[in-house]
Amino acid sequence: MKKGQYFSFDAIIASVIFMMALVLLLSYWHSTKVLLDYQASDVVKECIRISSLLFVPPYPENAPCSSIQNLGFAVSWDDRRLNGDLLGCADRMSSDDLKKKFSTPYNVSIKVTYPDDNSWFVIGENIPSDTSKLEEVVNMRRAATVYNKTDGSTRLAIIDISVYREKIQR
Repeated sequence: MKKGQYFSFDAIIASVIFMMALVLLLSYWHSTKVLLDYQASDVVKECIRISSLLFVPPYPENAPCSSIQNLGFAVSWDDRRLNGDLLGCADRMSSDDLKKKFSTPYNVSIKVTYPDDNSWFVIGENIPSDTSKLEEVVNMRRAATVYNKTDGSTRLAIIDISVYREKIQR
């Protein structure tokens, strides 16, 4: 073989390796950018905010269910267990009531599951089964202890918070 043939073969191999490295780098950059865009979503931030609000007491504290302005389920600021009476009260709230009480423009659905007997109920409305009508859905799961004031008992609960935005009909 001549000297020029070695050079062109080396150049071809080097350019193939360079192209593979470039594609790998651009792919990594794109996936990182998509992940950061997802984490910066307003719906994600709202879901985190609402899940934190569940563990603060309502405002005003010790008020009847109908006069609560800002919804929270904690017994008090010192006791972050969820108040079972407030959960029962919230069980009767509509999706619009939840939007108002949490001061959010997005739809909220909260599913409370008791693992000891697999009973559950939904606060607000279930997420529509037709996902083509939804633009973005964010789910978050929290574990909590529910305190029953009448008999002083506690039980474990799994709280599934779903915040979603419906597509705008045009």
